[in-house]
Amino acid sequence: MQTRTAPPDGAARPAAAGTLVLALGNPLRGDDGAGAAVIRSLEDSGRLPDGVSLLDGGTPGLETVLLLHGYRRVIIVDAAEMGLEPGAWARFTPEKVVSGARDVSLRGTLHYAGLAEALKLGEALGILPPEIVIYGIQPLEVGWQPGLSAPVRAAVPAVCAAILDELTE
Repeated sequence: MQTRTAPPDGAARPAAAGTLVLALGNPLRGDDGAGAAVIRSLEDSGRLPDGVSLLDGGTPGLETVLLLHGYRRVIIVDAAEMGLEPGAWARFTPEKVVSGARDVSLRGTLHYAGLAEALKLGEALGILPPEIVIYGIQPLEVGWQPGLSAPVRAAVPAVCAAILDELTE
């Protein structure tokens, strides 16, 4: 298991790497740091299978597709405005993110345009991993203050457990 920040432009990664768990978001913007909190918790769990890399990807736009390229499977974790109670979370597919504007139950992640567009670009270029799963956590507060709200902080262990279950299937 390896935790790292986004590689610099043009940086190489192992060909046909295993699984990437990618956090998106900015921990300096309240609950937008939910993904980074999940990554830290997964790292601290000591339960990650071999071949799993953790990456805090920050807030990329279209370049998100470059972070996904070369992996067999990617699990993305992000704060997502889904119209649910704060701290509620959901597992969904890239197709749901791309079509999110038409789906009232999912309005997309807080980085919706960037993630949706990156997924469309990756599909057009034929460079998406064969398997992508997205975990969204409903934020309470996204402002210019660090730290998670109580409901989002309480959701982190459940999201980690779900991801660990998925990684060991």
